[in-house]
Amino acid sequence: MKTLISLILSLTLPLSAQEGHQATSPPARDILMSDLMNATDANSLKKALEAAKRGGLPDQMLLEARFLFLINENNIAALAALAPKLEKHLPNFSPDRTLIFAVKEDLESVLYYTKALDALLKKDTVLFKKYITEAFWLGPDHAAQFAPHIKKLRMENAMAKLILDQKRPFENQKEKGATKTLAGVRGESPALLLHFWSPWVQQSILTMPEFASAAKPLLEHGIPVTSILLGGTADSRKEADEFLATEGENLPGSWLVDSPKSSLASALRVSSFPTVVLMSQKGQILFNGDPADPVLWEKLAAINSKIKPPTENLVLPDGLPEGAKSGKPHEE
Repeated sequence: MKTLISLILSLTLPLSAQEGHQATSPPARDILMSDLMNATDANSLKKALEAAKRGGLPDQMLLEARFLFLINENNIAALAALAPKLEKHLPNFSPDRTLIFAVKEDLESVLYYTKALDALLKKDTVLFKKYITEAFWLGPDHAAQFAPHIKKLRMENAMAKLILDQKRPFENQKEKGATKTLAGVRGESPALLLHFWSPWVQQSILTMPEFASAAKPLLEHGIPVTSILLGGTADSRKEADEFLATEGENLPGSWLVDSPKSSLASALRVSSFPTVVLMSQKGQILFNGDPADPVLWEKLAAINSKIKPPTENLVLPDGLPEGAKSGKPHEE
């Protein structure tokens, strides 16, 4: 979400706002627009919208302010619900009455983006692909905004078809020559958390405290965790062993080494750090992503309602601000 917001905020605010209303003085108008752009919660947005309407700012600006606020909140359901209003306003778009869009194509791109989100919520993959493609065509500068949704959908589809082989042996990093299976690590637990890492990826090492914090409530409630070292060179393995020798006592769970062929990381599409995967008792993938993602903790709570996310060291991933919503429309 931050990429699109940055692009939007880089635009110059319009100096005039006329739509058949009594014009306000430039200083007062600037304050009204600033309040619209910087609303921090639903209440401040409501007050800013009411003040802007009384001050004669055009309806287009009010609609754009709602969109900007919902982007900042990452309220997917509310953004999807905004599509009809954006579509209704599109024929009346004016570059002289805008807060954030330079040209009409920008508004069209956003319209198709919100339609794509609506299709995503309805699990209509065909329609989602159609709308997100149109959004990209109209607003290529916003590609970074669209990509996470595409990536997430592809990941969900791939993980839905995957069943991990829990009897497959992996080298036990802490015991030279010994192996261990995922089933052996999981034991009788209803789930197992896999944590992928590499000593050669700075973000992986920097987020170890985050992993430790995330693992603590799981271990306290009988959900085991295991860190999977990504395959690499002899040098990377040496550094991994040295890291574990010095930091291992402070880090929880078991430590396995991924296979160089038919790797677990490849099957699970691990491409960023930190990445954790929640596996069910039957080897199904319940979650694949960042340990700070609220969805992970929803899945864990469904297994054991006593499991709560930690209150320290968890840094929310980009695009998932605190309180991020995915299924509840915004109420103005």
